[in-house]
Amino acid sequence: MSLTPTTPVRADHRFIRKLVSIAYGGKVEYRPRELDRISQIFRKAGGSWERIFRGAPKDVDLLKRVISTAYKKGFLTKKQPWLQGEKTETE
Repeated sequence: MSLTPTTPVRADHRFIRKLVSIAYGGKVEYRPRELDRISQIFRKAGGSWERIFRGAPKDVDLLKRVISTAYKKGFLTKKQPWLQGEKTETE
């Protein structure tokens, strides 16, 4: 799926999706429910979307840490190796 200015519709989802794609490449399936959860946790941790869109590095760093933790703890759906186009150990 290509990323366009209207897909996903919400700006916070587009921003999270961009950070996830930078950090984890094609290893994550994008599910709106999971992006909502990351957004909620980010706000509960004291982050502000307004500050992010104004360029606050502190909030961007906080969001990156939330995404990293979500990935490590399995809150983001990981794609299977055969769906990523990667070779497996037996190939």
